[in-house]
Formats: sequence, C-alpha cells, structure tokens
Amino acid sequence: MSHTSKIPPAKYATSDLPTDLEVGSLVFDSDTSEHKVFNGSSWDVVSGESFGTATIVSSNTSTYDQIQGNIPSFWKNIDASVKGLVIGTSCTSIGTQAFDTCYRLTGSLIIPDSVTSIGSFAFSYCSNLSSLTIGNSVTIIGSKAFNSCISLTGSLTIPDSVGIIGGNTFKRCNGFTGSLIIGNSVTTIGSGAFYYCSGFTGSLVIPDSVTSIGTNAFRNCSSITGDLVIPDSVTTIGDYCFQGCSSINTCTINSGNLLNSSFRDLTSLTTLVIYDVTSIQWRVWRGCNNMASVYINVPASKWQGEQGLNIVGSTYNIYVHPDYIAGYDAAWRTAQYVNAGVTISTWTNYPNIP
Repeated sequence: MSHTSKIPPAKYATSDLPTDLEVGSLVFDSDTSEHKVFNGSSWDVVSGESFGTATIVSSNTSTYDQIQGNIPSFWKNIDASVKGLVIGTSCTSIGTQAFDTCYRLTGSLIIPDSVTSIGSFAFSYCSNLSSLTIGNSVTIIGSKAFNSCISLTGSLTIPDSVGIIGGNTFKRCNGFTGSLIIGNSVTTIGSGAFYYCSGFTGSLVIPDSVTSIGTNAFRNCSSITGDLVIPDSVTTIGDYCFQGCSSINTCTINSGNLLNSSFRDLTSLTTLVIYDVTSIQWRVWRGCNNMASVYINVPASKWQGEQGLNIVGSTYNIYVHPDYIAGYDAAWRTAQYVNAGVTISTWTNYPNIP
C-alpha cells in the first residue's frame, strides 16, 4: 500500500477543495471561514470545536497519515509501517481490524474518552504495545480486540462505562503484571475474554452487574490470588471458565449454572462455599487437590453432572445445610467421586463459616 501523506494543508479555497483525501479528513475553507470534513464525495461543514483532534499514525518519528473522525474498519490492517499511534478526540469508534497485526506498533496505547466502541480485532496481534489505557466512555469492547497483545504490562482497568467484554478480547495477553479491575457496569464477560492472562496478580472482583461469564473466560489466569466471589447476579458460568486459576485460595458461589469443569484445577483452593446455584454439571472442581472444607447449601439434585469433586489424594470435610443433608448419601458420594476418607456432616452454624 502507498504511504504517501494524506495530511491536508491547513487551508483551502472553496474551489480548490480536493476529492482524493481519506474519508474524515478535516480542512479549513478560507473562503467561508468554515471547518469542513470529507465524506467521500463532498465536504460537510462542522462547527465549533466538536470535530476534535485527528488520529495520527507514524513511522518512527515521521508522521505519514491522519484521519479526522472515526477510524474505519481495516484502516491500517497488517500495516508493518505503523510504529506510532495517537488516537484523536474526534474519534468515537474504532472499526473492525483497524490496526490488526500492526506488529511494529510500540509504546503506550491510550483510548481517549471520546471513543465509545472498539471493534473486533481492532488491535489484535499488536504484539509490541507496552501498556493500555481505556477511556471512560467505551461501552463495548469487541471480540479479540486486543487478542495476543503479548507485551502489554502493568494493570488493566475496564472502566465503568463498559457493558460488554467480547469473546477472546484479551486472550493470551500474558504480559500483564498487575491487577485486573472490571468496571461496575459490565454485564457480559465473553468466552475466552481473559484466557491465559497468566500475569494478572491480586484478587479478582466480579461486580454485581455481571450476569454471564463465558467459556474459558479466565482460564489459566494462574497468578490471580485470594478470595473469588461469584455474585448472585450471575446466571451462567461457562465451561472451563476458571480452570487453572491455580492461586485462588477460597471460592464463594452465590448463584449460577456451573458448566463443565468451570472451576477445575484450582490447586491452591482450600475452602469452597456454595450458597446457591441453578445446577452443577460435570467435573466442576476436579483436580482441586488441596481442598480442606466444602460448605453446601443446595440439594443434591442440583448436582446434575458427575465427578464434581474428583479430588485426588485429598482428605477434606463437607458440611451440608441441615435441610439437605439426607440427600448427600452413598449414591451421591459415588457419582461425585468423593473419596472414602471425606467426612460429610451437617453445617450446624449456617450461614457462618468457622
């Protein structure tokens, strides 16, 4: 592709307005004293300062392209010349694959507060970006938007404006070294959203706004520690959702349909509390081999799958609410692969945990 500069001069006479610039290019009409933006075939008048600043891309220190307004899909897709990027305040949306596989793009990426949506694959495989700041107006982050941005470091904050985190959005962003903070308006965490983000540290808070956590959403986030609480707003926890989160110590579940292997291989988990669930499917806590105590407040019929507590070489205690203890019989123990040495007794001080 040609990288001839598309940066327009500051001023044009009306009769000299060109028609070969990028859609969204901004100029000043010296005859009418108006700012105008190119729509692809003609020039529209913009007023005041509403147009904001342009988005500029550069190669090393040389600016070679700009665009006013929204960033279109595929704008710099697989463009090895892109090494620097400043997203302007005139941009409200970043299109699908706008910077996909711009693997030479380096430095900090700042999404300004003017942006409301980030399209699918927008920065996928931008493997040399070093940090990411998401502005406070973004409402949706599309699927694979930052997939395999493996050099991103530090912490990541999903702002309160975001409602949806798409599937595989941050998959394999394993360079993060700080905390993950999820905003209080997020309702959907897509499948694989943070899959293999193994560098995130500290505890993970799932806000009360979340209703769905997809398959593999946090799989192999192996450095997240502390207490994990699933709020009662959650209706579905996908297959393998937290599998391999091997540093989580305690887990409290207040609701949800727990799909297959959703908490499998939490090898540091010692305490599990189940206050309420819709169902428990297959092998949910298989491989949680350091379990010490399990507290259960649901009837045995909620365990619709098998091998839920297939925990090898672990002797632990199960405490069941007195209303449900009768259902946790030999048949249940066999179906869930509960070791013979495990004690099942009444949770006498419900809802308190000793």
